[in-house]
Amino acid sequence: MILFSKRNLFYDDYKWSSYLNNDSRIHGKLDSTLFDHHEGNEVIYLINKLMVLWDYRFSNTGNKMEKLIHDKLPPEIRTQEDVRDWIKANLKF
Repeated sequence: MILFSKRNLFYDDYKWSSYLNNDSRIHGKLDSTLFDHHEGNEVIYLINKLMVLWDYRFSNTGNKMEKLIHDKLPPEIRTQEDVRDWIKANLKF
């Protein structure tokens, strides 16, 4: 289920690489795969996974996640799992 898409992004400075459909950076479960917060496809994928996981249904919640990732993600947070845990600890409503 896609809840958040490219048109919902607040920032427009992402790079847009091509991935195979089964690439772990944009497919499957969140795991120890390295996360590139400059890559739009990875940001959208991660936001959608978290919105489904935590049962969020509004794109403005995705924008809050995006702003956290874009502006505040510490450089030592490098894997999808670490980003998930960091967002859970830092997402405020």
